Amino acid sequence: MCYALLLMRAWLLVFAVLSSGCAAAGVLVARDGQHRLSAHDDPTGITVVITSGVWDGAPSDLEQKLTVLHVLVANLGERPVLLAPGDIELRDARGFRYELLDAGATFTRVEDANDYDRAFQRSYDPGGSMQFETLAGGGDVARLALPWGVLAPKTQMRGYIYFESVTPTARQAQLVWHLQTPEHEPLVDAAFDLFVAER
Repeated sequence: MCYALLLMRAWLLVFAVLSSGCAAAGVLVARDGQHRLSAHDDPTGITVVITSGVWDGAPSDLEQKLTVLHVLVANLGERPVLLAPGDIELRDARGFRYELLDAGATFTRVEDANDYDRAFQRSYDPGGSMQFETLAGGGDVARLALPWGVLAPKTQMRGYIYFESVTPTARQAQLVWHLQTPEHEPLVDAAFDLFVAER
């Protein structure tokens, strides 16, 4: 695919996301209505906690346009864990996949990088799939995003991940994070069943 076409596609997505007047119908929660869900795997020592409805950055109406989840990943095991956008998928009950929108945050600063460079030369491993889009949002979107990289043993990382909005078109969804080593050896799938609740 040529550079101009990829660039046009990325800007159309940015325009649709940040300029859309359509408001999301609700927020994703656990079956019991809780906004905080967690998954822990004893053999690997990995814990993933996701929280919905807690965006407190700019733009203030971001959750009306996107599905925004705060994520904490704790690696209490002995092996490094890859945090990569291509390892996360969000599907509704019909199987429709909602694109993860990558704000491009990384563990280390990339010198002289801009939003266009990330679509063609990333400073981090994208993971098992390239089924995600670049999000060139303003405000706090990139600054507060979960950074991608390798999570060392006995460390944790936190930040926001962004998806196309689920709530206008679905009543329930499942988020699955296929966690793996930096060598792409599977570790564990952290799965979360999510339901749409009115705000």
